[in-house]
Amino acid sequence: MLLWAPLAVPVYGVGVLWGLSNIASIVALVFLYSCFIGIAWFWGRWVHKWRQPWSHYGLLCRRQFVSDGCVALLVGFGLVVAMFGLQVLLGWASFYPRSLTGIALEGLLVGLAIGFAEELLFRGWLLAELKTSLPRYQAILWSSLIFAIAHFIKPLPEVLSTSPQFLGLLLLGLILGAGRYISRLKPTFASLALPMGLHAGLVWGYYIVDVGDLVIPSGRVPEWVTGIHGNPLSGALGVSILSCLTVLALFKLRSK
Repeated sequence: MLLWAPLAVPVYGVGVLWGLSNIASIVALVFLYSCFIGIAWFWGRWVHKWRQPWSHYGLLCRRQFVSDGCVALLVGFGLVVAMFGLQVLLGWASFYPRSLTGIALEGLLVGLAIGFAEELLFRGWLLAELKTSLPRYQAILWSSLIFAIAHFIKPLPEVLSTSPQFLGLLLLGLILGAGRYISRLKPTFASLALPMGLHAGLVWGYYIVDVGDLVIPSGRVPEWVTGIHGNPLSGALGVSILSCLTVLALFKLRSK
């Protein structure tokens, strides 16, 4: 906060004066995350005495890392397509096709940004911190709980209205946490490629469906089945899929 405030306050001020509040918020957020990245490197280098902090956080400049990330990106996108496609096939929702080139590109950029930022924070730095004093399974559980809770730092009315998402966020955190240790890279390296790619793919797919209004619930089943307020993380279908993926990911992790 001390490093970020001198950068953010002028940016927000200019945004208010020139009527560019949205752009100012994005620029300020970039400054905030840049500060975090810098501090995370120094923390690992000087506090933990890690020679390569980024490696401990799960980042590695290698072709296999990019390959794993791309595969996970497509898997995440495919899961969203499959879930909403199933709703359409069952008659729980209606499909409204339209041109999506611009929205798809925007969604990909948003997905990649969110996947990189949130995974470096929660499955990178935070999980590495927890692993210094906790067994791997406990570290994954605690990082997943913190990941879910962090999504509810908002006004109380919004917390109450979005509370059904908590279980879905917790399961997603467990999947992404386990994914860090499921990689074709050398066993000693806990890669962020799979969690980053999977997270980005899920955001990308949901962005296209949500912003493009591609799939609209038909009302044939209660809202809690498809997702309260349209969010699949708060619906029985989405939670069921995440539960199956959690079991699969933990089983795969156990064999590592």
